[in-house]
Amino acid sequence: MDVRHGGLVIDVPEGWADQSTLLFVAPPEAVSAPTANKSVQATEVVAVRFAFGDEGADARAALQKEAAAMAAGDAQFAVLAEGAFTCGLGTGWRAIQRVTIGGIALRQISCAVVVGAVTVIATATAADARFDKQQAQLERVLASMRAVGGAR
Repeated sequence: MDVRHGGLVIDVPEGWADQSTLLFVAPPEAVSAPTANKSVQATEVVAVRFAFGDEGADARAALQKEAAAMAAGDAQFAVLAEGAFTCGLGTGWRAIQRVTIGGIALRQISCAVVVGAVTVIATATAADARFDKQQAQLERVLASMRAVGGAR
């Protein structure tokens, strides 16, 4: 099987699963006052992964499956809103959810779009306390997903 991501091509045996993940991290927020020890500031993250399966898969079902898995690991997990999602790859589904990881409250926008036999699942995450301020930017990043050569 010929797998391509950007400029990389690799031949893997049939039946192997591609579990590639792309991870984009925002720069830390500038600290306004000088400090002796620079502390790590909260930052936003966008992760994109690819699920290979049957053509005609359901984007909403993919996100619901992910939500069920997250709820099993976090009793405080909650889907806050969900609805249709559109980006340069097509129309799919999105969910805004609250999750706690390592004792840190986070909010995420997860979206899924089915392109042929590939479901693209992207999740934009921010600390719960920063989410309202960062939501519009995170949504713009997710909406910008498109195929190579696609319109912006």
